[in-house]
Amino acid sequence: MSKNNKKPKLLIATPEIILGLPEGSGNLLRKGINFSNGGMAPVGSNYIRGLVDNSDFETYAVVPKWESSLREFNDLSTLNIKKMTSYLQDNLLTITHPSFNKVPIKGTNTLMYDKTSRFNEKDRAIAFSAGVVNYVIPEIRPDIIWVNDWMLGPVAVAAKAQDIAVVTTGHNIFTHCNDLNEIINSIDLRPFDDYRPDNWLYSTNSQFDFMASAINSADDFTTVSPSFLKRILNDEFYGYPNMSPSVIDAIKTKAEHNHPDGRSRVHGYLNPLEEDKSCLLDDIENVGLNETIKKRKKNAEKLRNKTGLKEGGKIVIFPNRLYDGQKNPRLIIDNAKNLAYKYDLRILFVANGDKEIVEYATNIALGSDGYVSYQPFDRNLENLAKVSDNTYGLMTSTYEPCGGPNLNYPLGGTLVIGHAVDGIKDTVIPLDIENGKGNGFPYFSNDLDGLESAIIKMCDFASKTDEIKYSEYTRIAKETLKNHSAKARIKQVAEEIFLPLLYEKGLR
Repeated sequence: MSKNNKKPKLLIATPEIILGLPEGSGNLLRKGINFSNGGMAPVGSNYIRGLVDNSDFETYAVVPKWESSLREFNDLSTLNIKKMTSYLQDNLLTITHPSFNKVPIKGTNTLMYDKTSRFNEKDRAIAFSAGVVNYVIPEIRPDIIWVNDWMLGPVAVAAKAQDIAVVTTGHNIFTHCNDLNEIINSIDLRPFDDYRPDNWLYSTNSQFDFMASAINSADDFTTVSPSFLKRILNDEFYGYPNMSPSVIDAIKTKAEHNHPDGRSRVHGYLNPLEEDKSCLLDDIENVGLNETIKKRKKNAEKLRNKTGLKEGGKIVIFPNRLYDGQKNPRLIIDNAKNLAYKYDLRILFVANGDKEIVEYATNIALGSDGYVSYQPFDRNLENLAKVSDNTYGLMTSTYEPCGGPNLNYPLGGTLVIGHAVDGIKDTVIPLDIENGKGNGFPYFSNDLDGLESAIIKMCDFASKTDEIKYSEYTRIAKETLKNHSAKARIKQVAEEIFLPLLYEKGLR
C-alpha cells in the first residue's frame, strides 16, 4: 500500500481493446467481415479486466474511440467500450479525434493503422498520444503507466520526464519515425526546468523514433514470449522485414542496465488465453465424457460438410493468416496434396492474406479431390474446427512473437503441430503420453522433413483409442488453463514488474 494509504494508480494506454466479433452481430457476418483484430486487442482487454480485480492497484485504461463509415462496426466498437466500462466504471477514458473516424475495413481487419484521404497512422499516433499526455495524465496522475506498442512513444517520454514509472510492451519489433517539431505542435516535449523529456528521446536519422523512444523511456520493457526476447538479444532479427534495427538496439541497451536491486529491465511474457475457460472441460463436466466425444465427432462431420472436405481422415487446420514471410504457408501448400494422400489428412486453410498465396492455396484445394480446402477466414468456422474430434492446428511460422493457436487450441482439445520457434517453442512441448507430459508436436527444421516428422508423431497419437486421447486432452486443457490464464499472467507481471517498481519508487 502507498504511504498515504491510497492504492497506487496504474494507467494502461493501448490503441486496441476491441474484443472480437460475437455471433449475431448484425450485418457484419453477412458482409464477410468476421473481425479478427490480431493479438493486441484481446490481450489488452484481458489484462485490463484482470488488473481491475487486483487489489494492489487502482486501475485506469485509456483507448481511442475508433469509428468507421460502416455502422455495424461503430455499434461493435461502442459495445466493446461498454463492456470495458462495466469493468472499469468511471476509470475508462476514451480519446476522440477526427483521425480515428472512417477507419477502413478489409477482409478480417479494421485498418486502423492505414492511410485514409486525410490522415495516416502517424497522425493517429500523435492524436492519441496528445490526448493521453495533455488530458489523461494530468487528470489521473498515475504512479505507473503501461504503454502498448509504437503509437504511445510520446506518452512514455512525457511520463518518464514527469517521474512516472513507465512499462512498455512491444507486441512486434516495429516503429515509425516523425519530425519532432511536428509532434511538439501537439505534445510539449521541449525541456524546461526539471522537465527533461530530451533525456528519453530516441532519434533515428534525426527524427523522433516512436517505439525506440517508448523503450528508452521504460523502467521495464516486455515483449510477448521468452524465446522471442532471447532471439532479439542474440541479434537474430537484424535484416528481417518489419523488424526495426533501432527497436532491437533500444531493447539490447535496456537489457544492459539492470534495476538497482539487480532485476532485469527486459522480460518475455506470453500473452494470456483469449478466455479463462475451456469448452472441452465445461462439456465434460456438464454432459459427461461420452456425450462430449459424440458431440465432437458430429462437429467434425459438420466441419467437413461446410468446407467440402472428403469424409474421414485427420483434419489439420492452418488458421488466420497466409503471410508469405512470417507464416511460411508455402511449406504446407507446396506439399498439401502429397501429405494428405500419404497420411490420410484433410488439410483446411481458414485464412486470409497475401493475394498470391490465397490464389495458390485455392488452386491446390480445387485440384485435391476433397483432401484440401481453402476458406476465407471465418471466426465461427475456426471455432467449429477447435471443438471437433481429431483436429489439429498447424503453425509453420518463420518467426512468431507469441502466437494464438499454440496457446488457445490446446485449451479446447485441439493439439498443435508447430515449428519450434519463439512463442511456439515456449508453448508447444513434445507430447509424452507415458509420462503424462507435453501438449503437441513441435518440429525443429522448418522444411518438409521437419514438418513430416511432426505429422508422423501426430498420426501415431491420432491412432490411439478415444480413452487415451481424451485423457490427454483433458490433462492438457487443465494445464493450459493453469499456466496461461489471464489471472496467472497478471499475477506474474504484477509480482515481477509493477510491485517491485512501486517499492523502488518508495510507494509501498
